[in-house]
Amino acid sequence: MRLSEYRQTAKDRLNGQWGINVGLILIIGILTGAIGGVSSISNRESIQLGISFLLSIFVLFAFSYAIYYISLYVIRGGRAELGQIFIVFQKGYYVPLLLINIAAQIVQYVLAAIFFIPMLLRAGSSVYFSLIVSGGVTSAGNAATLFDIGMLTLYLILTVIFLIVSTIISILFKFALWVKFDYPELSVGECIKRAWFLLSDRWGKYILLQLSFIGWYILGFVALLVGLLFVAVYVNTASAAFYDQAVKEKLTQEELV
Repeated sequence: MRLSEYRQTAKDRLNGQWGINVGLILIIGILTGAIGGVSSISNRESIQLGISFLLSIFVLFAFSYAIYYISLYVIRGGRAELGQIFIVFQKGYYVPLLLINIAAQIVQYVLAAIFFIPMLLRAGSSVYFSLIVSGGVTSAGNAATLFDIGMLTLYLILTVIFLIVSTIISILFKFALWVKFDYPELSVGECIKRAWFLLSDRWGKYILLQLSFIGWYILGFVALLVGLLFVAVYVNTASAAFYDQAVKEKLTQEELV
């Protein structure tokens, strides 16, 4: 399929239900913010960070994953429903998807630790650990260290490489989620393996599909929050169409062990 066909398929499936899909993302955003606000019950910053981290790992991930479920459900002809925002807590999905979430977080932290080792050697431990925790984004307190030309160049190079690899990893785990929704009997490792199989020989095409929405993101930004919500729905559904087509083309041709 051409990139335009994925986008057209998404628009066709969303016809008549743009509102409910946008509304679900808005509700999830409000719900996530409300639950995340629990961390403010303590006045100590360290405790707030700890609570926020635990909520993100064990609760909030479920709502963002639900968006992926809904997009796949819609692309296959279903109609989005309010109750689907809690789908991860149903049908035995929670524990395996929690494990996928934890695995994804660990991989990202390990990647950050590896990529920014040169920063540790040149700038010291404080800058190094801040880069790991923030995913490559330095804090104002460490900015002065990075003003050194050599350090700044190293930082930019490492950040670009890290973002590329991190994006590839996030795509892989996104497909692993869809695989788990399709094949609940598979283990986490098998889901990741099958996701890799589905993406092999089409990584570039998937990335180009994402890049094709740049203009829509610009328009969505101009239209502020509401516009971006519509773009998010459009992108998620087109991405689900890409996954669904990969399943049809590849899993019908070869059986994985």
